Amino acid sequence: MDLAWKVIVLVGAHILVILLALLWIRLRAAPGKKGRVVVLVLGDIGRSPRMQYHCLSIAKHGFEVHLVGYKGKEPLHSIQHSKGISIHYIDAPRKLSARSSPLLYIGQAVVRILRQIWQLMDVLLFRIKTPGHILVQNPPAIPTLIIVQFIRAALGSRLIIDWHNFGYSIMALTLGQKASVVRLARWYERTFGAFATAHLCVSKAMAAEIRDGLHARGRIAILYDRPPEDFRRLSLEEIHEFTSQYDWSGDELKHGVVDSASSAPFSYSTASGCQFRANRPKLVVSSTSWTEDEDFGILLDAVSRYDEEARRLEKSASERLSSIVIVITGRGPLLHFYKEKIRNLKLQYVEIKTAWLSAEHYPLLLGSADLGISLHTSSSGVDLPMKIVDMFGCGLPACAIGYQCLDELVVDGQNGRIFWSAEELCAQIKDLLHSPEALERLRAGTSEFQKRRWHTEWTHHAKCLFDM
Repeated sequence: MDLAWKVIVLVGAHILVILLALLWIRLRAAPGKKGRVVVLVLGDIGRSPRMQYHCLSIAKHGFEVHLVGYKGKEPLHSIQHSKGISIHYIDAPRKLSARSSPLLYIGQAVVRILRQIWQLMDVLLFRIKTPGHILVQNPPAIPTLIIVQFIRAALGSRLIIDWHNFGYSIMALTLGQKASVVRLARWYERTFGAFATAHLCVSKAMAAEIRDGLHARGRIAILYDRPPEDFRRLSLEEIHEFTSQYDWSGDELKHGVVDSASSAPFSYSTASGCQFRANRPKLVVSSTSWTEDEDFGILLDAVSRYDEEARRLEKSASERLSSIVIVITGRGPLLHFYKEKIRNLKLQYVEIKTAWLSAEHYPLLLGSADLGISLHTSSSGVDLPMKIVDMFGCGLPACAIGYQCLDELVVDGQNGRIFWSAEELCAQIKDLLHSPEALERLRAGTSEFQKRRWHTEWTHHAKCLFDM
């Protein structure tokens, strides 16, 4: 018998035991309170902005919210200080060792899944009183979906799945579509994701896939990502104040370690107010999770081309290109791999810095920048980059790598540019940073997007699901 199927049998046996226990609990459980909502994130709560925004909107409408997930990056201050939101941390699983033998690796994976099952049961069945609704983020699908399906059946709670992407499509990036474990994950996700009271989708393309591909039961609603009110374009004085708080001298942006030589490289303060420095470098921002579904190599290729062109034109007063400071925010598995590549580029007109910002400082960086870049290519082809949503919320035009359904968010030439190669990205960076008029036209194009913020969008499209 194939190892993957042995795992299915083993996990299935444990799940059967759990199901019987849940059915027993169901006989004893009190009816779920309609005003109580569990928001489940099988990931770092602080790095799950959409789920945090869900919590804030649900709480604003008077619901009692219980947020369940891993402890890592600090959640939003508004989450931590909300009287209507309680946070329940569960332990993040240990990473599996790729160096283990296949049998040991699978054994560790089974233990990890069973441990997660127990943690979820402990929180959802014993630490939190029976909820009226369970809102779960997907992905990750394993083991979340099967557990919430059983708990939903046991407690009689309504289940809402918030579809951000498909977990099996992310798995396929490294293992390939034909791998048996990917095909198994696809079957699992489509089977246990199809049944819910309602499904929230981040795009029209995803809603169509949920409806026609999964043949999902339950109401299907589109809830586009939108930034909250604190994402906005900063004034020059605010830009100066924010950038002065960081040390810009190294390859990593550091807060609170500032000297007069390295602070505020973009502006200066006088008695009459703040001014941009003459010939200041342009500030470009890219936010990444440093994963396989973002081709960071295309950005390195583009800026290398830009740097080469800037050197060639450095003596031409009319065609001289601006220096660029690129700040890349986020953490992820490929961070150190690409940092080494960046060091080896030896760029003259382009500085690339990494940063790990607080949730409160991230929108300030976007609100200070001249241009945004998105490298998100989507493993499924039906999700949309939340990073671009954040950029547009701050009035920041974005250059984005093209893929199916991106036009639901980026309108080429109106609020951003779409590129398909490093050559195109390099040309767009040159055109936009060399032409203030072109950049301002795109910035003006983001204003339509800013008219609908997260809570307004949530109230119109999601609140009714919690009244069911």
